[in-house]
Amino acid sequence: MSVIQQIVALQKIDSQLQDIAELLGDLPGKVDALKDEELGLAKSIEDGKARIKVLELELNKFDSLMTDYNEKIDKHKDQLYLVTSNKQYDALQHEIDHLKGELDEIETNSLEFAEEKETIETRMKSEEENLDSLSKDLVGRREKLEVLMNESSEEKATLDKERVKERDSIEPTTLARYDRIHTARKGLSVVLVEGSACGGCGAFVPPQVVSEVKAGKGPKTCDSCSRFLYYESN
Repeated sequence: MSVIQQIVALQKIDSQLQDIAELLGDLPGKVDALKDEELGLAKSIEDGKARIKVLELELNKFDSLMTDYNEKIDKHKDQLYLVTSNKQYDALQHEIDHLKGELDEIETNSLEFAEEKETIETRMKSEEENLDSLSKDLVGRREKLEVLMNESSEEKATLDKERVKERDSIEPTTLARYDRIHTARKGLSVVLVEGSACGGCGAFVPPQVVSEVKAGKGPKTCDSCSRFLYYESN
């Protein structure tokens, strides 16, 4: 097998492997991203549940305190009718005002905690809906990925072995040149000569070079894009 035939064989294997990679596309990355998003939503929901438990305990304490303060205020109000001096009346009124001030602070805190609880519950409801939709999407994408990978894994394994074999058979300098072109030209290192033109970039190929390519001499490359040239007879 000539050098150009070896390069063409390697190119065909690389093209098939590239087709497999394109078949999978960015699906693996999307699956990973969805999984990260799923974990993030699940954690946010768990954190929300934990926070709601704390808020509910505090709200229960506030309810108990408000009940106690209202009972004390009512009790002091009843005592206002029993006092016999202005001094006692003023003292009770002062205590009532003090209790009302503390009650107002407790009610404000209770309202703030209740609003926070409502906000978290609303957020969690949305997150739970998103998580359900995301989980279903993730299952579908995983199934699709698994099918594609199962279909292509055996073929890819065979191609990988063939690729190693082909690369081992090519002279190192030529192989290094092939790899540079492969990287620079988006995976297309070898192209057909089409008439008097390069099948890769369309540039003119001198008649002498065309003749040598047809005769299997070389390897020859395009002066414009540096790709290897080969000829395939009908």
